Amino acid sequence: DVHRAVDAFSEDISNLDKRTIINTFNNVATACAECERLYMTPIPLLYTRHTLKFLTLWMAFMPFAFYDVFATSWNHTGMIPAICIICFLFFGIEEIAVSLEEPFSILPLNELVEEFQENAQETIEWMEEEQQTYLPKKRPWV
Repeated sequence: DVHRAVDAFSEDISNLDKRTIINTFNNVATACAECERLYMTPIPLLYTRHTLKFLTLWMAFMPFAFYDVFATSWNHTGMIPAICIICFLFFGIEEIAVSLEEPFSILPLNELVEEFQENAQETIEWMEEEQQTYLPKKRPWV
């Protein structure tokens, strides 16, 4: 329990600092719960497949829409690079959207968790050292 851990230093830190530590810990716990909820929310596979099929079909018919636009170029040759650039951009955006549907696969979460654990361990060790420093020492003659 966070409250008991913070109360162990009741003489060393003020009530405001205790409240700040508890609130910070609660914020981290809330953020972890929200990340877990996001991770467990599935994106329907049919949605992704449908989007890709629609985009492919739309790009397949794009040359027909651009035929009159490129009527002034020789044999409509300007249409080929234009269609390639547009396809590259739209399929790139679609690929980015697929990556964003599951953000945890592209984030370095393992490194972040390990760093968080190391920081927590350092804090625990520091707290134990502080407790040993401030505990009254037993005198041999008492």
